[in-house]
Amino acid sequence: MPDIINKVMSLVTGGDGEGSDKDVLLKQLAKEISQNKYAKFYRIRQGEVDTSLGQYFYSVYKTVYPLYTFLKDPTKEVKIKHITLEAFLDKKVMDIIRRLSSEGIAQRKKNAGEDLIKELQDDLTALAVGFDNPRIAAADKCHNLILSMRRFVSFDYCSILRKFDPEMKEGDFLSQPKISPVEGELIMGDITTFAKIFPPSEPDDDWKTVFEIFKYCKGGTDVIPLAQWSNMLASLKDIQQSKIIDLMVRLVTGNPIIDIKTTVVSETLSATWLDEKTRYVREIIAGIAGNQRQAQINALEKAVFGSVDTRRLSRYTIERSRVLVDKDLETFIYAPAVNHLVAFIEDYLSKEINELCEILLVRGQWTQNAASKAMSDGFHEVMDISRQIAELDESLDDEGSNGSRLRGALLRVDRDKGQSRYISSIVEGINEEALELVNNAVPSLIVVGKHFKMLLDDFEKKPFELIMNWKELSYASPKAPLNQRMAAMYKKINYFVQLMILETKPISTDE
Repeated sequence: MPDIINKVMSLVTGGDGEGSDKDVLLKQLAKEISQNKYAKFYRIRQGEVDTSLGQYFYSVYKTVYPLYTFLKDPTKEVKIKHITLEAFLDKKVMDIIRRLSSEGIAQRKKNAGEDLIKELQDDLTALAVGFDNPRIAAADKCHNLILSMRRFVSFDYCSILRKFDPEMKEGDFLSQPKISPVEGELIMGDITTFAKIFPPSEPDDDWKTVFEIFKYCKGGTDVIPLAQWSNMLASLKDIQQSKIIDLMVRLVTGNPIIDIKTTVVSETLSATWLDEKTRYVREIIAGIAGNQRQAQINALEKAVFGSVDTRRLSRYTIERSRVLVDKDLETFIYAPAVNHLVAFIEDYLSKEINELCEILLVRGQWTQNAASKAMSDGFHEVMDISRQIAELDESLDDEGSNGSRLRGALLRVDRDKGQSRYISSIVEGINEEALELVNNAVPSLIVVGKHFKMLLDDFEKKPFELIMNWKELSYASPKAPLNQRMAAMYKKINYFVQLMILETKPISTDE
């Protein structure tokens, strides 16, 4: 193996003397060029690229220039992508795409029922299935032909032609260029780049469809005739197969083992398009779901609190997190839920529900101590959470453990972007703590609500099973009948639990 490596290195970097391996190979290259059908492209004795190659570059430039001006238009690029994909889709998939267009979705929103989100999700699923077929692979291949053409026609022909004719002007085809021979070393880099971007020219390459797409995008007229492009491709392929460019580059650079290969264009138009469409529709779904969710939150908030102001905290609030929003940072996402929880504890748990628990748990003659203990534990666990919420809110004071850190980082964030990550980590920790408090409160509230329901059922039974002295307890509730008060609190707890779940559960756009 070392002998082979040394041999290759000597061909590239050394052994330039008469009779060396490299010298022999270079002479062989000169001989091959002289015998090549395109030998006229290179003057071996003078070390110059002939004017005939300059004329060839000019003919290619003249052919592709209309394509270059057509394809460099960004609006055309977007349209071509859409038309290319649609050209290969069947009617069923096209119908789905129309339904998922911005216009289609807007129309569906006007007549939207409760199932719109599910309908959009079903359409996305059907679209993904429709994209999994050979027709889509053909669309991707056609797209890559267009990309290879764009790369080829965007080559800087004018720059290379100026080496043959310094007075050459871009897009000037009215006067013939005054082409002169060029020293090989000055142009081999350009020629090598040119050889690497040849467009495909295999029999199964569907250039006809490409030109039909262009014609459609140009309003029914050809950019250039397909025959003109086909003739140029044939000449390029002939040059490529002759290896004349490889031979010239090897000889001029003195590197007899250079192998110039065309770089293949490979891009999946279908996958990119499907990802973009899926992302767009999911954003629409998220918006619809968000609106529906907010409407439900508003309804539940009104059912629980009526018109009462539920902002109870001083620092962990939506208002205090606006500075974070303005700087595009993590915000207090559970502030609404936590403020609602504090309001519920203050307005109902510590008042009406506490009063009911005093009647039921203290004066009631329970037949099952475990049931009364479970209800009492659930009540006190939620009450204790109010203290923990207060501690969380106080930590955000300017002198608090979290507030002082946030205040300092916010003062530096505009000039030190690294502070953004630090702020996000602090806020994420605060949000996690807030969510944990809500998640701890909800199960305990469910327990209290469940026992209210059990007691309501027991109140109607004869004989009683859970509490034996209902008649006596009824006298302890002068404000309203005890069963009505229990029913109202059970309903309020039920609504409030739904509110907490909605305010802490992320919106899902998946099925």
